[in-house]
Amino acid sequence: MTVLAAVGILAVFAVFGLLMMTETVPTFIALAAMALGIAIVGGLGPTEIVNSVVVDGSTRLAAAFTAVFFGAALGSIVEQTGIAEDLVKSAAELGGDNPFVVAVLLYLAVAVISTSISGLGAFIMIATIVFPIMVSIGFPRKIAAGITLLAYANGVMFNPANWVFYADVTGIDLQSVMVWALPTGVAALLAGVAYITFQTRTSEFQATWAARAEPVGGSDDRNSGVPVYALLSPIIPVVLVVAGLEVLPAFVVGIFFAAVASKPGLRGIRHPRRTLNEVTRAFHEGISNAAPAIALMVAIGWLLNAVFAESVAQTMEPLLSAIIPENMVLYAAMFIVLAPLALYRGPLNLWGLGSGIIGVLAAIGINPALITTTAVSALRVQAPADPTNTHNAWTADEMDVNVNSLTKSVLPFAWLTAAAGIVFSVVLFGL
Repeated sequence: MTVLAAVGILAVFAVFGLLMMTETVPTFIALAAMALGIAIVGGLGPTEIVNSVVVDGSTRLAAAFTAVFFGAALGSIVEQTGIAEDLVKSAAELGGDNPFVVAVLLYLAVAVISTSISGLGAFIMIATIVFPIMVSIGFPRKIAAGITLLAYANGVMFNPANWVFYADVTGIDLQSVMVWALPTGVAALLAGVAYITFQTRTSEFQATWAARAEPVGGSDDRNSGVPVYALLSPIIPVVLVVAGLEVLPAFVVGIFFAAVASKPGLRGIRHPRRTLNEVTRAFHEGISNAAPAIALMVAIGWLLNAVFAESVAQTMEPLLSAIIPENMVLYAAMFIVLAPLALYRGPLNLWGLGSGIIGVLAAIGINPALITTTAVSALRVQAPADPTNTHNAWTADEMDVNVNSLTKSVLPFAWLTAAAGIVFSVVLFGL
């Protein structure tokens, strides 16, 4: 009976996973249906399904909901005050006539902004500033798109709202996520620089750069008057969280700093009502920007509560214990090879099927910190390279390049980041 139930649970994973990957059914619906299907096949009764899976599952990631909302509010105020625009334009201007320096500085600017934003709208806001600058000064469209996507993926690794989500998935402490994220983020930066180094040496780039229409820094309209110190706003919450402050107060400090510092007013004094109006608007827009992610977290909460149910965990334990290597070298090698399975809403995608799989693995006794950071490492492939991402699809359309060609361009470098993350995961939590 246990074998049949295990096969049934795997069948539920496979059916709804395929529906997600083929975009036949929206991810939110597929995850919710997967949760209910696993609960039924796993032997949970109607009352337990309603109370444990649906009711308790809906609020399981409540801390992550709130963090995402506050993070989106910070992203909104960084956008509306002109901080994001000035950061990008200043980076382009500082690069001068050296394509490598220009690309690295723009990469860093996008990464810094991405520590505080969420949603397609925020990404479009950044990209519509970056893309015209890069193309006008001689970057081929595909290379400009690849640099921006890798930088965005690098930055979101340091978004405290994402840290809270990763920690909540299996209940590990936030410190474990941060300890893993910092070295992996540095690895992502090195991979991004490697991508820039490789691409700026290609004959395609050299020809386009030589024929560029406008020298770097050729425009006089570079800044909107935001003070230089205000450009620190996106990274303030990251620094405060690393220093030990709780995530939500850190976001509040970042939000008010951005509102006050961006336009200090006459003699450095700004009318309080104007500041409060901007903050209020940022929170209103934050709700809108964060809504898709929060909806997905509700369904993920259902799925996690279903797979953490005792009967489901006991059913899956014999099968998964036989698959997952106990030797940490083999474990790392297996997940490094399989990391691209995070693409196309695959089984290692934490924002899809992967959330259920790591829930099962944690429920059967594998170190939650190890399995969570391993799955988040696989997301390093998904974030910049997955053609099913809305920001990838929009970028391909905006830059008039094939979305799969864009994936092939950035995948090797994203895969290197994932590999580094998995190694750090094993060293920190598996040995």
